[in-house]
Amino acid sequence: MAVSSAAYYSNRTRGGRWLCPCRIESFRTRTIQVTDSQSTVRGLVNVRKFIIGRPVLNETIRFLKKVGRTGAEGFVLWGGKLIATNTFQFTTAIVPVQHSHRTDRGLLVVVDGEALFKVNKALYERDEILGGQVHTHPTSAYHSSTDDHYPLVTLGGALSVVLPDFARNAPADVAMWAWYRLMEYGKWKPINKTTKVVFK
Repeated sequence: MAVSSAAYYSNRTRGGRWLCPCRIESFRTRTIQVTDSQSTVRGLVNVRKFIIGRPVLNETIRFLKKVGRTGAEGFVLWGGKLIATNTFQFTTAIVPVQHSHRTDRGLLVVVDGEALFKVNKALYERDEILGGQVHTHPTSAYHSSTDDHYPLVTLGGALSVVLPDFARNAPADVAMWAWYRLMEYGKWKPINKTTKVVFK
């Protein structure tokens, strides 16, 4: 089963109400052999170092700036591999099919179940796992309650990055980006000193 995911950025302040019009679509399941780089027994919770390749970062920023110029939020998904017990390297940036909407309640981006299935299939074929998500907000960067409860990435320990101002000043404003890790369903925590992020 795959779940549609959406992110609302409300025009209201942080304390405002966040909405998520999600729909569930079903897919046939199949048994697949999982390789070492795809092992998700503990997810990425033991990872202490994330390496983000420059091509991954550049492609991400290019797309987010492009949709940002239209006044829309955008999502990019990052795939990669465990290269050591506590090190994960992102090697692929995927822009899923997404639909941006402007409503009277704010901005909305929807990525449906079929698009998520295609992303996961493409990463599986590359022997990679979905370990990160990146999206923009029109103003400040933080995880909203919708971001917390309707992520595109659901692997424990995964990374979520939010860029402010539709990525207009990226990557120069990297100090203003919000970095989170998924600790358990619906609980994203800001990364702390025990997690390193390296651009390479």
